[in-house]
Order: sequence, then structure tokens, then C-alpha cells
Amino acid sequence: MDLALKAYIKSLIPVGFPDGRELVKEGIEIGNSFEIGRTQFLEKFGYKNYLEYRKDCTENGKIAWQLLMGLSTLEEEIDGIKKLDEFCERTGMDIRTIQSIPSMLVGLPQEYWENAPKPTSYLMTKAEDWKAHSEAAPIEIVWQDWHLSSPNNLESTVNALKAGSPRIGTFSQLIWDYPGYYDEEKRFSDMVRSLGIIASKRDDFITADTYPEDGLPGYFLDVVSFVGYELLEHYIIETLCGAKMSLSFGGLLTEIQPRMAFALAMHKMLGSYDEPILSYYNGGTVDQWDHDINANFGTSVQEMLIEILVEKKYKMHTAISPVSVTEKLRVPTLQELFDIAAAGKRAEEKADEWLPMMDFSILENLRDDLIEKGVAFFNNIMDGFKEAGVDIEDPLQMIVILKRFNPCKFEECFHPSVAETGSFKPYHPSVLGRQTMEIKDKIVKDLFNKGYDSNYLNSKKVVVASADGHSYGLMLVDNVLNEIGAEVINGSVDVEPATALDLADEEGTKIVVISAHCGQVLDYSKQILELAKERNKEYHIFMGGMLNAMLPNNTEPVDVQDKLVEMGIKASNDLEYLVKSIQMSN
Repeated sequence: MDLALKAYIKSLIPVGFPDGRELVKEGIEIGNSFEIGRTQFLEKFGYKNYLEYRKDCTENGKIAWQLLMGLSTLEEEIDGIKKLDEFCERTGMDIRTIQSIPSMLVGLPQEYWENAPKPTSYLMTKAEDWKAHSEAAPIEIVWQDWHLSSPNNLESTVNALKAGSPRIGTFSQLIWDYPGYYDEEKRFSDMVRSLGIIASKRDDFITADTYPEDGLPGYFLDVVSFVGYELLEHYIIETLCGAKMSLSFGGLLTEIQPRMAFALAMHKMLGSYDEPILSYYNGGTVDQWDHDINANFGTSVQEMLIEILVEKKYKMHTAISPVSVTEKLRVPTLQELFDIAAAGKRAEEKADEWLPMMDFSILENLRDDLIEKGVAFFNNIMDGFKEAGVDIEDPLQMIVILKRFNPCKFEECFHPSVAETGSFKPYHPSVLGRQTMEIKDKIVKDLFNKGYDSNYLNSKKVVVASADGHSYGLMLVDNVLNEIGAEVINGSVDVEPATALDLADEEGTKIVVISAHCGQVLDYSKQILELAKERNKEYHIFMGGMLNAMLPNNTEPVDVQDKLVEMGIKASNDLEYLVKSIQMSN
């Protein structure tokens, strides 16, 4: 291994942290002290556990369906659960699972709420709030976002399990930061304890779920790397902590062949009929239009149809969780969620007619290649960690190193192509990574055709950062500005307002570009402008991405670009405007 990489990994090893093996034991003791909640769903339909329901669907030739739902208040969320039950009863459509997505604040201890940006979605403050979900209707409720890997993970894991959640996530979100919270030792020690709690519930088929696109794989350009990284997460969750792992994916892996081959690879390596590894396919948003939105039904139904066909062929017990055709614009309404699920259910009605015509050999061949190269990626990680002195049998140490590792560098450090050719070259490029580069190339070409050149921003140093855990918008802006000649300082993801300004001060620049996705732009902008005023410094603050927020008396997020501009933020998704404005900034 390269000596510089060895030294870098060694520098990431936590010092003075507790032994993760002992934390797992503590978690198991906590888990053994309470029982899993028995949900209204299980009671009404007579299942022992949620896996039994999924198996029943498979054995009867049906697909298990799920909706992601995060409405603006707890009351609306509970009412939405009841309305889904009413929808199922009225239409006969069996959509019996909701993954509830509360506010990011739920992932923080409540004493941190006041000073954190206020994103969209609802709050939960006590154990009864979790139980209210599963008691609202015979709908199975799952919690993943802001739970297993959050600073408040121990409390939220216990609350979710007592409410009967069959899986707790999201492991991969360990790389996310939380505003104002910096106690790495407590957060990840509690995360290992939470994995121990889940391990104590193995016989109840409770799983620790991961979603690769929300973690380090969100930076990867090769699907091979996704496979290798999931072997690493599986090693930590199952081998080191003794918990069952499940895996959901789909937001970024949207091209049909690598999408389905990745699913088959995970099933072949890590799953079985009795203990499936895949929990659900999330609907893709990469190909969605942000105009004429009903056209998005076209891509979504095709996506759901191939998932249905693969499930019928391979019987992996994988649920389908479609996203609304408005997903690229804003948080969907309840009716929009029902509409996309109904479209998928109607596609399911015709699936058996398609199945005899299908040749799955292309997917199987790609699956096997992903496995071969993915195993090499995993082995490179393990060998590299071990050579650098990492205790690869300590789950806490492994998790902390993943948190600290530069997410933009992880893939190229361990990708098998580096050993083969001396440089990183994707074998099977991920769609969003490739599309991001294609979009970058098109934008740069258009700019050059308009008279800009590679020296246009030659004298400009720019700090770019993401306000949340999403990386591709950040990657796009970084690369475009580099091509136009700027010196770009990439602050990475989950960057707080103060950190963004600190980085600008350290680098001697006034230009800060923020990419945002999670509806927090209004609060984030207020905070960064107030901090700039307190420092008595002039900064040029640019912001792009999902420029919406939840306003008072609104039940849906609305576009706030005009409000941001009025506040003094240069808010736009037009990268030519960004380039011109940076050039004019002094």
C-alpha cells in the first residue's frame, strides 16, 4: 500500500475511545430488557413478524409496496397513515408499509434544536409519538432517516422498536453531520450500542438497514464500488455486531441493468429466501423532469415493472417504494404518493404476461462481474485498514474511520483498477456520477461557446460546500468552476454556516457557494447572514439546489428563491449566472 495512504488511514484511528466489542454487549443487554412492540398491522393480518408478511406476498405472487412519507406535522403524518388505509380499503390496492421521515431535528438531542436550521417534515418529542404511528391504522411503519446513525440514535432506536418498527436505519448516514453537535465519541458509541440492541432482536427478524446512496457510495462513480462497500457494511453490522442487515437503494442507481444487477449481486452474496438482504427499491429521481411533471410517470412505471419482474423471477422479498413524479421539485402531497403507487400496482397486474418473454442472462452476467470486482474492492479496504494498524474487529473503530475518511477520495484509494492500471477507471459507471460529468461537460462547452474560457475565473478563490448530506450538486458546481479557472476549496457535505465562513476566512476569500437539498435554505441563509454581520465582514453568498422551505401556515414546501434574493443571498440554479457573478465579486 502507498505509504501516504497508510499514514492517512492511521491518522483516522480514534484515540481513547471505548472498545466497540464491549459496547455491543451493552446494547444487547439494553435490548434484552424490553420487548418489540406488536403493531396493529401484525394484529389485524395475523403475522408473527414483518418478514412473514413479505414471504406471504412472494408465495402468493404479489409485490410488497411501501411509501415514503414525511408530512409537515405529526398530526398530518398520523392522518396520512389513516388515509392510506382508507385508500387500500377503497381500491383494493395492498400498500401496507410506510417509511416515515420526520424532521432532521429528531436525530438531535432536543437541547440542540433551537440553534439548528429548520428543515421540512414533522417533529417527535416522546416515545408515545412513535407509538402513535403504528397505532393509527393497520399499516406497518418503518423508521430509517435520522435514527440509527444520528446523535440521538440510542433513544430513537429504542422508541422505534417499542413501537414495532421491523427495521431501523440508516447505517450509511454515519457520514452525515448535525448542526452544533460535535461529540463523535458519544454519537458512535451509542450507534454501536444501538446495533447491539438490534442484534438482541435477531429472532424477531429486526434489521439494521442501510441505504448506500446516503453514505460514502453517494460519491462513487462505479457500481463495483457500491458492491464492495456493502460487503464492508455487512461485515461491521453482521460479523462484528451480530445484527441482521438489510439494504435499500435506488435513488441514484437508476439505469436498469446496473440497478437490477446490483440487487442480484447483493442477494446472491448476502441474502437467501429465509433471510433476505434487500428491503426495498427506492424510486429513482435522476431522470425526472422538473417541468411537465406528469411525463415522469413514463420512467417511473418502467422502473417499477422491471423490479416487479425481477422479484417474480428471483423471489427476494424486496418491496417497491416509488417516488412521486414531483420528487425533483418538492416534498409530495399525499395524493401524489397514492397516484404513483397506484400506477405501479396497475403495472403489477400485467407483469405475469411479460415474464415469459424476459431474458435475464444480461443481468446475471453483469451481477457476476460486479461480485468478482466488488469482492476485490472489499479485500483492498480490509487489507489497507489492517496494514495501517486499524483494529478491524472493533466496530466502533471501523465506523469512526469511515466517518473521518475523505468521501471524495475513498473510492479511488481502494478501487481494483488502480492496482491494474495505476489510475482509477470505473468498470461500470454509476449513472449519476457519469451524468454529473456529462452535465458538467455540456455546461462548460456552452460557456466556452459564449466566450468564456478556462482562465475566466483565474484570479478567484471559491469555497463550495453542501448544506446537507447530498454530494452530486456539490460535485457539479466544483467541477464547472474548476473548468472555468477558479481555485475551488471543497468543504464537502453537511457544512454548517459557521464552518463555511470559517473556511472562507482561512482561505482568504469572500466567495461562498452553498448547495442545498433538504428544505433548510431559509434558516441556513438567515444563520449565515447573521454570522457574517456579527463578524463585520462582507461575503458573497451564493446558493443553489432545492430552493424551497416550509413557511408558516403552509402544509407543503414552497419555492423561496425570491425571499433568499431579498435577504441578500445570490440564489439561482443558473451556473452561467454563478460564473458571471463570481467574476464581478470583489
